[in-house]
Amino acid sequence: MSYVIAVDSGGTFTDCVVLDGNGTATRAKAPSTPPQFEQGVLDAVTQAARQLGMPLGTLLAETSLFAHGTTVATNILITRTGPRTALLTTRGHEDVMLIGRTVQKVAGLSEAEIINVAALSKAEPLVPRTSIHGIDERVDRAGQIVAPLKLDRLEGPDGLRKRLRDAGVESIAISLLWSFLNPEHERKLREWLTDGDDGDGGEGGEGGDGWFVTASSDLAPVIREYERTSTTVLNAYLTPGVHRYLDIMAERLRHEGHRGAITVMHSSGGVSSIEEARERGVALLSSGPAGGMLGARNLAARLGLDRVIATDVGGTSFDIGMVVDGEPAYAEAPIFAQHPVALPIIDVASIGAGGGSIAWVERETGVLKVGPQSAGASPGPVCYGAGGTEPTVTDANVVLGRIDPANFLGGRIRLDADAAREAVRERVAEPLGLTPEEAAARVIGIVDAQMADLIRRVTVERGLDPARLTVLAYGGAGGLHAGAYAATLGCRHVVVPREAAVFSAMGIGLSDAKRIAQVSDPARAPFDLDRWRTTFDGLSAGLRADFASANLPAHELTLRRFVDLQFRGQVHTVRVPVDDADLAASDGGERVIERFTTSYEDTYGPGTAYRKAGVEAMTFSVEAVAGLGIPEPAPLPDEGKDASAARSGQRLVHLGPGTSETVPTYEAAKLRPGNRLAGPAIIEAVDTTVLVHPGQHLWVDGHLNLRLDLT
Repeated sequence: MSYVIAVDSGGTFTDCVVLDGNGTATRAKAPSTPPQFEQGVLDAVTQAARQLGMPLGTLLAETSLFAHGTTVATNILITRTGPRTALLTTRGHEDVMLIGRTVQKVAGLSEAEIINVAALSKAEPLVPRTSIHGIDERVDRAGQIVAPLKLDRLEGPDGLRKRLRDAGVESIAISLLWSFLNPEHERKLREWLTDGDDGDGGEGGEGGDGWFVTASSDLAPVIREYERTSTTVLNAYLTPGVHRYLDIMAERLRHEGHRGAITVMHSSGGVSSIEEARERGVALLSSGPAGGMLGARNLAARLGLDRVIATDVGGTSFDIGMVVDGEPAYAEAPIFAQHPVALPIIDVASIGAGGGSIAWVERETGVLKVGPQSAGASPGPVCYGAGGTEPTVTDANVVLGRIDPANFLGGRIRLDADAAREAVRERVAEPLGLTPEEAAARVIGIVDAQMADLIRRVTVERGLDPARLTVLAYGGAGGLHAGAYAATLGCRHVVVPREAAVFSAMGIGLSDAKRIAQVSDPARAPFDLDRWRTTFDGLSAGLRADFASANLPAHELTLRRFVDLQFRGQVHTVRVPVDDADLAASDGGERVIERFTTSYEDTYGPGTAYRKAGVEAMTFSVEAVAGLGIPEPAPLPDEGKDASAARSGQRLVHLGPGTSETVPTYEAAKLRPGNRLAGPAIIEAVDTTVLVHPGQHLWVDGHLNLRLDLT
């Protein structure tokens, strides 16, 4: 039998899903092992192999595809452990990265961080000013060369190459003015730096000096110099570490017997070959969350849901995204650690509110806070018994009886309930004059409110009423909290997937291969549609060549075209699809403009469009998708409402401030399609727990997803 293995390395746990030829999933979970994340990957796959009753080597030898989502790029950025990086830019523009935008101090920050004015500052530059070098060259706004690049001026004993060597530079970003219209100078520079070893137009390469070199015209050939340069610098800073990690992981897999293809989830919502991922570290910054969003899209389509809030309660963070009319939303201006990224990235909002979030009492005010600090994978919550001393959300759930200490991860980790209670008592309850149970209830109340607030903000910003949306709750702690935060928002229905605890890994395993090519070519309406067609044809040809050379078991390639439009004078665009009929018309793009106007008012409200201002086209993109042929199981038949066969016992659970009662527990593995039960109840799986609050009702669908009706 041939298997597909999907692994998502998170900050706290590494999740694994193994899919057999029928689409049946075996799931496993192991603690993440930073900074050697590859060990956590092998640990999780080993757990899955044990469940299947076979040695690790046998499973890997029979695996045709290994799909991976990783937090390595994010970890490098947050910990600032990238290599010494240099930036080459047009002379006179060396300070672009240091000046930034007006909003750079608050870009990507939460409301709590923004109001702490004394702590606000720009992100520390990834490239110091001494490593930014101006190059004598110039391309104008029409793409014409007005000052040619003269490489001979960069040679010599005191030339650029020697200065880079003397500074100990390991990675180089090239971002020249207007290079997205004419990349000639950037490519000549890249070829010169790599001694011609990688002069085929690829996105990066190493030459005799061992530098990794990345050019903006290959990576993000789009307008807006600061964002394009930031993206290129990020890629130069992240890629060497990502490359090193992927090489180590691939070698470990080969050593254990794997000979199949390896794919890596990228943040635009699809997988790429490992060869491509090695050169595009910046594209992996939201790798795991993107997998969750792809899983949400697939599940929403299977269940016939057109508007879904995808929520992921992990160990470190709470992530949410939107799936509307079958497609995940893309971020308008992605920000990572205050650095903008000019690539198509699935929009995932996040706060530091997860199972490992630390509860603490602010000394100055005596106010209880939860997060954003996290206990992470090491030392983890106090109840893990691994050296943690600060109480977390997981510890609070243990104190309240919502998590069974003897059945965590199927009993592989026995939680220390007494230690959790003592930590909550000492650090939270005593300073507030509460009992440990009261304090734990307040911790949970705060984190549930934080989650509801984030959902409310994201949905309202998009003009959507959260009460009219279905909540999809996944992540190891999703089922414990979803019933509360969804009820706060007035939502009527929650879906907890069967694979909730490893849902991002499941999404990665079921994802198509995907790549997006884009280029800016600003113009005002009426548009030259022949020029549009030429631009789209060039992007499409490049994507077909990329897929033809990729080591992927891909099926038929599907291409979709888009253009980013804006009203004249604006700085934010709206992405609009372009079809064959649009390009065949002789109306100067009027069909596309009408579609843009409708989409604009759908986003910003009726009456906000202003055609008299004129319309501008900014960036053209083509999205290429190829299915990898991963099967999905058919739904199971209804087996009746009676859930008594799954009843496993009961225990005392604190359901709210001053409220506790004996609650029945059920074994998730024994629940069958059609089973129904009323809250309060607790559903326990090997890797997650679902809490059904009083007044809520749970039923099981044909795919063994748990469905909560809240009203």
